Amino acid sequence: MRANVYFIATYDTKGQESDYIKRQVEKNGSDCITVDVGVGGEPTAVPDVSLADLCSGSPYTVDQIHKMPRGEAVETASNLVEAYIGKAFKAGRVDSVIGIGGAGGTQIVTQTMRTLPLGLPKLMLSTLAAGNMRWYLEDSDISMMPSMADVAGLNCVTMMIFDRFAALAAKSAKWYKECFPEHRKRLADRSCFRVSQTMYGTTTKGVTNARNRLEEKGYETLVFHASGAGGRAMENLIRDGVIHGVLDMTLAEIGAHLVGGLHNAGPRRLEAAADMGIPQVIVPGGADTIVLPPMADLPDKFKDGRVLNYHNPTMTTMRTNVEENRRIGRFMVEKLRKATGPTVVLIPRGGLSSIDKPGGIFYMPKANEMLFDTLKEGLRDTKVTVIEDDRHLYDEGFGERAADILDGLMKDCYREQT
Repeated sequence: MRANVYFIATYDTKGQESDYIKRQVEKNGSDCITVDVGVGGEPTAVPDVSLADLCSGSPYTVDQIHKMPRGEAVETASNLVEAYIGKAFKAGRVDSVIGIGGAGGTQIVTQTMRTLPLGLPKLMLSTLAAGNMRWYLEDSDISMMPSMADVAGLNCVTMMIFDRFAALAAKSAKWYKECFPEHRKRLADRSCFRVSQTMYGTTTKGVTNARNRLEEKGYETLVFHASGAGGRAMENLIRDGVIHGVLDMTLAEIGAHLVGGLHNAGPRRLEAAADMGIPQVIVPGGADTIVLPPMADLPDKFKDGRVLNYHNPTMTTMRTNVEENRRIGRFMVEKLRKATGPTVVLIPRGGLSSIDKPGGIFYMPKANEMLFDTLKEGLRDTKVTVIEDDRHLYDEGFGERAADILDGLMKDCYREQT
């Protein structure tokens, strides 16, 4: 049986291009069901699922949508196709979702994609793929593909891009239909406990030492880059039940949220494990760091009197100061006081990153002391255990100790299942 690719497109402006991609998907061995979400007028080709079909059973008609202000029309179409694809997915008919578009099309398609589960192929061909994708991707596993030229007409460039896009769509749908059931079993398997970790380039050694110890003990580890999206993805997988324990050793996303850095995971960081009641060990690694744009593009408020580090051509790192560390500590305390499961905070008094050490550019003991004192004071007389270790995050034995503490919490928590 052939796999089904559901293809969402704005047929009012991209009918010719959509029909071409549909044919190419089918040449590559999968069936392709086209869904029209064009809100600007009549379709320029005939889709398999029309806007009128999407409106069926809803309070809206096509004529009403065409008369709406554009923003309202786009929102309405987004909600209608989300409901339609969601129903088709629950019925087992969807093996991949793809889409093409500019600003409006990308919004409509990715809203639907973000509601679909991890593992289902989601491929978006967009004119915006080279820009800031956070609004469109959020925490999902959407694959964005740049269209290079605008999605307008068939020519030597667009046909090459469309052919590659169609081949990827068809093959990924086939993979999902044939191979994903085995992955689904693994995700649901509780015979092997999974532990999540967070990591930065400047916390890698300590995190890796901990990971190696956990894997020696039989855990499967999932490491998330603390890039904002990484922290949010981890929190989502915790809530989905995929992760059974947390060794959170890179908390730079909290400073980014509070101060205004690039790697902002938002206000709900540290909430999922606390809410789900799973074991967690928190190490404030990376709390010394806020990631900012390149030096030439720094906001004025970060230019004077701050310790800045040239990390690479695309980003600058800034050392958190005493007051920022107070705020980071208070944020952590607020979240961890609500933990319903076993929780330990392990403090590496010797330093929080590879450049927070004597002679390092981020070595600032007073700032660290503020963070540590805020944590100790705020978590006193709570169920959270705070342990101080004189070693640096990178010192031999520190990462292993963090892993051993989590192992003990896991064994106590899941004793009946081990």
